[in-house]
Amino acid sequence: MENRSHDRVSDLKSSFQIKGMSCASCVSRIETALKKVDGVTQASVNLATERADITSNISIDRQALINAIEHAGYDVVDETTELSIDGMTCASCVSRVEKALKAVPGVKEANVNFATERATITGTANVAAFNRSD
Repeated sequence: MENRSHDRVSDLKSSFQIKGMSCASCVSRIETALKKVDGVTQASVNLATERADITSNISIDRQALINAIEHAGYDVVDETTELSIDGMTCASCVSRVEKALKAVPGVKEANVNFATERATITGTANVAAFNRSD
């Protein structure tokens, strides 16, 4: 299993789309697994929306939450995010931006389009990780 994300949940809330649930028992299994992660104070899984909402009282590694869901037998759905990228002047810039995006924990794929100045990112990374300016 690949290492998807090691960023910390900074706002004490996190959500994931989950694939593979079919009944209330699935919901219970995932909620139980998430509540076993240190720091989780509440885990609410919705079968209809296939979503897990997690609240914690401390900062939690996103990968620990993903691992708990996967260990319970379910998959976390990759999400796609689009970003506007300003300041690129050449193909080398595109390559550097893609390389930097792919280095963010949880990013599986990053494609940058020079002409549209847009980046499309797929994975389980926390969207807030893309808003950092180092």
